[in-house]
Amino acid sequence: MKKKENHLRNQNNDRYYYSNLSIQRFFITTSRGFEDILKDEIEEICSQFQIKHKVWKGSAGCYLEAPWAGCIAVNLSSMCASRVLLVLAEDQVKDEKDLYDLSRSLDWTSIFDLNLTFSVNASINDTFVQNSMFVGLKVKDAICDSFRDKFGERPDVNTERPDIKIFVRLFRDKLSISVDTTGEPLSQRGYRVKTVEAPLKESLAASLLRISGWNLLANGIWNSSEAVYFEDKETRLLKQQGISSKAKPILMSPYLLDPMCGSGTFVIEAALALLHWKPNVHRNEFSFMDLCPNKANEMKVALKELKAKIIANEKPIADLPMRIKLYSEKNNITTFQDSLAPFFGSDISERNVETAKECAMEAGLSKLIHFSKKDAFQSKPHASQGILVVNPPYGERLEEGEDLSPMYQSLGDLWKQEFPHWTAWLITGSEDGLKKVGLRPTRRVNVYNGNIPCKYLQYVMYPRTPKVSNLED
Repeated sequence: MKKKENHLRNQNNDRYYYSNLSIQRFFITTSRGFEDILKDEIEEICSQFQIKHKVWKGSAGCYLEAPWAGCIAVNLSSMCASRVLLVLAEDQVKDEKDLYDLSRSLDWTSIFDLNLTFSVNASINDTFVQNSMFVGLKVKDAICDSFRDKFGERPDVNTERPDIKIFVRLFRDKLSISVDTTGEPLSQRGYRVKTVEAPLKESLAASLLRISGWNLLANGIWNSSEAVYFEDKETRLLKQQGISSKAKPILMSPYLLDPMCGSGTFVIEAALALLHWKPNVHRNEFSFMDLCPNKANEMKVALKELKAKIIANEKPIADLPMRIKLYSEKNNITTFQDSLAPFFGSDISERNVETAKECAMEAGLSKLIHFSKKDAFQSKPHASQGILVVNPPYGERLEEGEDLSPMYQSLGDLWKQEFPHWTAWLITGSEDGLKKVGLRPTRRVNVYNGNIPCKYLQYVMYPRTPKVSNLED
């Protein structure tokens, strides 16, 4: 295979090679089913910081073409992404020789320095190679040969804690080579001091909250007390075309309850979003700091400027209760609790509740969240309108042969009887359980929790209309 001429975009979009131009291509990873949500968030981030960009969806992630500032902005402020990868090459290969030649055509010495360690993580699917380790070995050889030809020596491989992580994917005849710019996954915010059984990943919780319209409330509540209404993708498209949706508008409430809170991920992520706090802005290490030495000054300037802007946009925690009070009064939402905390989490496990409290404290949010030990089916609303988010047991959290039907039926009964005017969002991988909820979902989104295919469903609890008797007194 002849060495490809570096270029940003070929007429054939299936081919791409990294170049030293001002615009690069990045791939931002997320869980399957959340590509639309991630795309919206990336566009929001780039627009907020006036970064020239182009975004389109891929599989379990989104592509971003932007200057390095785009990559850095997403690393610092995305709540839905897992990693940001710098795409080095995407092209077709027909055999093992092509695989090596394509990898060798890249100028690896311009990507990272000789004194840094690296690793290669390879995955394959439906292709001419039967072993992913073989693919990784070919790419590793190409990297080492590139350095050896220029310097007479090669960088060391470190599979445990490498400085540079290379990701390779061979799907059929398409080879993709990328390098990590993130380091520790973006979902690791730093507040999870302890864990519980099958914890919900932070970026997954943030994505689910975004589907529920929580980001619309987070953006609106600081600007005015005017009502914020739930919008999904379909509603937004109709709105852009000047067409009114037939669906009854759903008022977004700032009161949120998770009655099966585990380590408190849902309520903590909800509080972070409402405050516009971005935990990763306070990280001191990202992998992009070791990449592309000739771009070091550009990245350093962008990092400093973006950090300052993101921190300046954070809202004071002391101001949130008043903003919620003003919004609630304007929109006739009343609270039933003496606590000023708008977010409630409960769990039947004392250990989970204590873990959730510690995580909230580490995140600096303990004043906003009220945790208690309670059976989920004893839950009561703490406001006249609010949002329920529920992640009940399924998949790996189940005992073999465990019957979910009573639990899901009890959830549906509880919502109907105790939570009028509330909106419930339920994520589950149990189709049998869903059939027992006894409520018709108003929204249904297909997502994945890890490798488990799930449904994320919205249930709007309208108040029950009393039956009128036809009998005369």
